[in-house]
Amino acid sequence: MRYQRYCEKLVTNSSQIQPQNLLPTSAAARHHSLRVYLQVKQWKGENEGVSLEDYGWKVTEGQVLPRMTDLQAAPASLLQMIRCNCSSDCASARCTCRKHGLECSPACGQCRGTACTNSPIQFDEDDSQDE
Repeated sequence: MRYQRYCEKLVTNSSQIQPQNLLPTSAAARHHSLRVYLQVKQWKGENEGVSLEDYGWKVTEGQVLPRMTDLQAAPASLLQMIRCNCSSDCASARCTCRKHGLECSPACGQCRGTACTNSPIQFDEDDSQDE
């Protein structure tokens, strides 16, 4: 779901996608859940001997800050992904993907990596006529 949302944002944005605008990762959700669980324990009065670092918090220079995640938002290669937004079949050298020697991907605007001459999957018309 996170990858699909990233592809949707790539199609609609003209600038680079900021990771904070994507859905949270499973690691971020886990840290949030730990913080919520700690809050419940505090309300119930069960917070004796509790280490904040074990419950989604970090202590930095005397300040208690929430730990958002322990993973990157996405692999660096995904954040730097090249995509095109061609209005034709991506056959010309103006296609950003073709220009960089890449096949079109699902993140591409019009073709979505399947409906163009630069897609990884191409159907041969001769094969369909033989059957």
